[in-house]
Amino acid sequence: MAGEDCSNYVMIRLINVFSALAEDSNRTKSSPASSLLNLGLTEALGNLMASCEDDSIQKAVTECLLSLLKIPSTRNRLHEYCMTTVDPLFEWCYENIKAAIEGNTQLRMIESMREKGGMSGPIDDIGIVSSTPMIRLSVQLIGAMCEEQFTSMQNYLRFQDNKIMSWNFLVLLIKLLHCARSGELLMDTMKSINSLISANDVAKETAIENDIVEVLNKIVAEKAPAHDSLNAQEIKANCYSLLSTLIEQSNMLCEFYDKVQEELDVQTLQSEINTHMSLLGSENGDKAQTAAFKGYALLKKIGSMDKKDYVGKLDEEIALKLKVASVEIQWKGHLEKVYYPIPKDGNVRNKVREELKWKIDRKSKFDKQRDFLVWSQEIVEDVEHQKYYSSIPFLNWIMRKEVVWDWLVFIIALILQVWLLLDWIDVKGAVDHDVREVIGNANKSYQHLKHCEDEHGPNYLGVCPSDGFYFTIVSLGLVHLVACLFLSTSYFFANCHRISFKFNPNKRMLIKWHSFYHFYLLAILVCSCLGIWSDGILYCFHLFHIATLFDLLGRVIRGATKHADQLLVCAPFAVIIAYVYSIIYFSFFRDMFDQGKMEYCQTLGQCLVTVLKNSLRPSSGGHNYSWTGRTDFEDLWIRVIIDATFWILFTIIGLNVVTSLILDGFRQLKAERERALKDMTTLCTICGLSKDELVSNGISWSTHVDREHNLWNYVTFFYYLQEHDGRFSAVENEVLKKFKKTDPSFLPSGRCISMDTKIS
Repeated sequence: MAGEDCSNYVMIRLINVFSALAEDSNRTKSSPASSLLNLGLTEALGNLMASCEDDSIQKAVTECLLSLLKIPSTRNRLHEYCMTTVDPLFEWCYENIKAAIEGNTQLRMIESMREKGGMSGPIDDIGIVSSTPMIRLSVQLIGAMCEEQFTSMQNYLRFQDNKIMSWNFLVLLIKLLHCARSGELLMDTMKSINSLISANDVAKETAIENDIVEVLNKIVAEKAPAHDSLNAQEIKANCYSLLSTLIEQSNMLCEFYDKVQEELDVQTLQSEINTHMSLLGSENGDKAQTAAFKGYALLKKIGSMDKKDYVGKLDEEIALKLKVASVEIQWKGHLEKVYYPIPKDGNVRNKVREELKWKIDRKSKFDKQRDFLVWSQEIVEDVEHQKYYSSIPFLNWIMRKEVVWDWLVFIIALILQVWLLLDWIDVKGAVDHDVREVIGNANKSYQHLKHCEDEHGPNYLGVCPSDGFYFTIVSLGLVHLVACLFLSTSYFFANCHRISFKFNPNKRMLIKWHSFYHFYLLAILVCSCLGIWSDGILYCFHLFHIATLFDLLGRVIRGATKHADQLLVCAPFAVIIAYVYSIIYFSFFRDMFDQGKMEYCQTLGQCLVTVLKNSLRPSSGGHNYSWTGRTDFEDLWIRVIIDATFWILFTIIGLNVVTSLILDGFRQLKAERERALKDMTTLCTICGLSKDELVSNGISWSTHVDREHNLWNYVTFFYYLQEHDGRFSAVENEVLKKFKKTDPSFLPSGRCISMDTKIS
């Protein structure tokens, strides 16, 4: 026996290792679980279940299978194997659930007898099996087999046409639901039934025929279902989820929804939601909020089908307290309104909101919907990224104060420059010439200036600071440096996942590593570091930071640099023109330059610099050089040719090309903005309906875009689907699959529920 116990212990430990590997694979999205399946782990577990009757080993095998079923990449392979070769596993589950039904039925009879006074003594001493970890594992495994609306497995667990003895786990679980006396078993049973009937019309009809609505009504009405007051809120939340799945719209809706409507106790449901709402803020407030949300969503769904308002005047108040939002989804040819709890950490940054608003592709309705999904995928990634760094308190504080650092960088630089403007003076000039007016304006005495010159020497050209100048420079300079560091840190950690060394046309939020803003941040950091040692001179460059604080100035800069690549091409062309003329001047006319007027042409390099300098100077035509010694009439026609050709090539053509490129950039930017603004104010991004179409059908445009098809509600909904670790409804699961494939077919195209209701 000792040897057998040791062997079982080793076996259990080995299976637990496989379970841990599966859990780790699910958490890190790695592939150890797939490798385990390739090595025949499923076959080994199935054979072990068939050959071993030890409860501990069977429990370990079931837990390992549950861990493997959580991984999408391995779930399909497990389904295929389980439907063909793992009869012992299902037989084990069937026997456990059957035993639980018998035990709970007996327990209910004993409780009834005790109430009538026909029995006394503790129930625990009778030896009835009502709920054990093995029973709960069996129920959980049946539910896990059907996760994500796996129709083939749902049908297989109801009927096996290739087996001598057929199991109907759906009917079996409904029987268990009728008699379960344990809160935890009750919740597991409802979750498994939910998985068995989700998106399966035949399974729903079977469940309704077996009086599932009746037992759910009883659970809703009970103050403490299954005598479990601690988990009452969670039990009722699962009950509401199961009811929502039952009435989820389907092709057979008209046939069996009437049956549900006849049996469903709406008044009790309304009363229970009020009870949940009254518990918000209490010790079980979170569970009560979840139950209230699911009950609220169920009532809204029933109301939309019956065309009645079961929530009443408290609709907005309840939605606000529960933080509930809704989206309209096109599913199976009709529109479905899906309610979801707004995630606490699902806020989208304002900068990202602005990017989506102005940069989304608006060429056509389909392009706009598809591009919206691409943007949404990247926004969801961005929110997840912000969530990760926000979990670090210090980084979270820095990133939340980014606007503060922006303004500090500019305001401190402005204060220092105003001080310099009032404080700086030409010390040597004031002392030598005794300029009393200058001294008076600067609020300094002549003796102070003289002392400053004596201290620094007669050739000192710097500042003669007033009292407290250096202390102020150092104090504000350090604060300014910290603000620049925090601004750069905030930008880097907020956007490091977007920065790339390679261009990807499929990425909308990509930031190139050589972006101008990166070099700008580096420049303000360097200038802030050196500003303290330069008496505040270098802080003048931080005044340009005002362009990042006001969108209007930013648009001006973007317009001027819209054709930056073409403008850069013009620069070498202008230098070439100047170089050609410098060769002409140097070869034939270098004696005409007057060095007294800063006209140098003793070398070709000097000649080129002189030509470039005079080319940038405004003139009525040509260069307007001195032409020293060139006063004869014969030289006039040469000067006319040179000045005229240069004026045509450089001034008329060259400078006008540059001007036209800049103006064209402004025009394009303005036209793009006007097109986007017109599209935003006249066409719904989600469905593509125009404002005129909606108004003509009596639907308010603001209500439609703010409530029915709110752009950010959809983005938040996608984030909720990505982050939610619970069970999805059939609609939610379908949306998640299509969202990952950027398939916009689930978005309402050219329709909305309010319009469909009016038309019908």
